Amino acid sequence: MRSVLFFITLLIMASLSTIPLGAAEPQNDGTSSTISVSETWASNQQLDGQVIVTDGATLTINGDITISDDSSIIVQDGGTLALNGNLFGQNINAALRVDDGSIIHADFGSLSGNGQLIINFELYTTQYCNITIGEEVTNVSSLSQVEIDINFNGSPFDIVFEMYSYILPEITSIQSRDVNGAIQTIVAKNINQTNSSLVWNGEPSFDIHIEGTMNSQGGELHGANITCAGSCFFENSTLIGSAPLNVENGTSLSMKTSSILGSRTDEDIVVHDSAIINYDLLTMTGTGGTTDAWIRLLSQRVIQTNLINAGATVHYEGIGWSGHNGDNVLDENGRINLGTSESRRIIEWVNGNGVYSSESSEVLITLNSGITTWNHGYSILITPAPSTPYHEVSIDLPLVSIDSVVPEDTSGTANIGIGVMVTVSNTGTAPVTTNIRCYEGDNLADTTTLLTTLEIGETKKIPTTWWANSSGSKSLTCKALVPIGFNLLSGIVSSSAGTTSNEISFKNSEDKDETPIILYGALLVFVIIGTVLFTRNSKQQDATEVNQDEVELDEMDEEKDYGQTSIPYENSED
Repeated sequence: MRSVLFFITLLIMASLSTIPLGAAEPQNDGTSSTISVSETWASNQQLDGQVIVTDGATLTINGDITISDDSSIIVQDGGTLALNGNLFGQNINAALRVDDGSIIHADFGSLSGNGQLIINFELYTTQYCNITIGEEVTNVSSLSQVEIDINFNGSPFDIVFEMYSYILPEITSIQSRDVNGAIQTIVAKNINQTNSSLVWNGEPSFDIHIEGTMNSQGGELHGANITCAGSCFFENSTLIGSAPLNVENGTSLSMKTSSILGSRTDEDIVVHDSAIINYDLLTMTGTGGTTDAWIRLLSQRVIQTNLINAGATVHYEGIGWSGHNGDNVLDENGRINLGTSESRRIIEWVNGNGVYSSESSEVLITLNSGITTWNHGYSILITPAPSTPYHEVSIDLPLVSIDSVVPEDTSGTANIGIGVMVTVSNTGTAPVTTNIRCYEGDNLADTTTLLTTLEIGETKKIPTTWWANSSGSKSLTCKALVPIGFNLLSGIVSSSAGTTSNEISFKNSEDKDETPIILYGALLVFVIIGTVLFTRNSKQQDATEVNQDEVELDEMDEEKDYGQTSIPYENSED
């Protein structure tokens, strides 16, 4: 017995656990209510006010809920809306937008006999078109209501539109009037048509904002403004006058075997930035006609470069839904905004016929440089154009540095050239051809022209001659000459300060000319004195040699005399 009672108790507790703990019906007094415990709306009810589904709670709707204007359902992060029933906005205003070649398949049942066909246009549109019924063509331009005599025969008939303007008229209803004055009305959303679009004019009736999860299985929404800022799933569902459905950046939407009929804009679904969409083309039915099934719309389209205040040009082609081409310049921050219109921010789309397309685009950014210098093509081609709201890109640039400025001597003469060796390097990421300018203080120095080409990572020694224009201690400062149009970028591609040599002492040329004269005079005196001394020594040597000769001659004479005296003595002896 105790076992039976225990088992019955468990069954009762289990059944009680399935009963929602929160209220099982929406409020109808314009107030705000919060659902923090899961609950189900099963019956047909009226909602007037705001409903908030919090984290961990699920609101399940199985019945038909009529929603007052300006009411809303908000599902917070972690909450869930399970829609199996229907949500009907009280006030929805649909119209059928017809295009050139659109066909209305009018069907008034078994109506027969003479009568009138009545076509009601939206009052704010002014159409320029003809309609053809059978063989009869009628001009209906500028008319808000058209009445055409017709013979009904109990069968459907076609109304074919021919446009003379890009303005597309919108039809609120078609009517028939029989011979007795009885009228049948077919409103826009129920008109059977081809190549037309159902549009909802005015504001949506109510809002659905999903930050958590929405799961619609067979649900139906009329006149809703749906924002998916979380995860949304639609299967076997119908959205009438509830487009466009906005899918926020970083969220996702999945749609299959469902229908979207009528949009307040030219698209059924707007996917923002990097949101994810899974749209089954084979099973989905969209509004069609001129209304796209879905588009991807960027919130902005900014390219940021490293060319700050450089006046670089931008050429772009194939931008956005319209394939826009054009030219512009970077702003002072090195940016270009390609998304100046909504059509330029649409980067992919599925049209009303279910055909997928995306832009075929490219962007060329070029830093304008000189003809003979800084002309190595400082540009970048981005293809395809960036498909994100913000994109950073760096253009390869040279970086010219003057490593040293070394004169050949520590002193020099004004207006007489002195050799200088300038060492220059390129440590950037692009080659460069540039002039090097040298200065005495703030004034341009008188030097030979310095033009050099440097590859990436290359260092060169460049000889030059410096003519100082006056005496005194001077130094030479050399720097790369950057085009004026580079503006603030000049400090990025080269050091604006340059590099300065050691001080050189220059003297005037007059002070230098006295030294050679004195030197030449001293040499002349030395030569004269040397000549005199040499001459005097030569004379003394000559006198000595004469005296020696005289002595030698005297001795020879004496020997001669002695020889002559001895001979007679010998002879006498004989």
